[in-house]
Amino acid sequence: MDTQNFINQVATGDASGAKELLNDLLSSRAFDMLDAKKIELAQSLYGDKEDLDVEVQDTADTPVEEE
Repeated sequence: MDTQNFINQVATGDASGAKELLNDLLSSRAFDMLDAKKIELAQSLYGDKEDLDVEVQDTADTPVEEE
């Protein structure tokens, strides 16, 4: 358990090891929260594919108007 290792390093006076482990723990949590937020944002933007009412029209035979 990383948290227990951090506490043990602080208790034994291993400041540099504790600092490195704390940075790793915080970084890991930050990336986990970032990934969760990305998923939440994607779901709010795109939702379920079943909920989308998108009509697709075949425009291959439609002439293009030139300006």
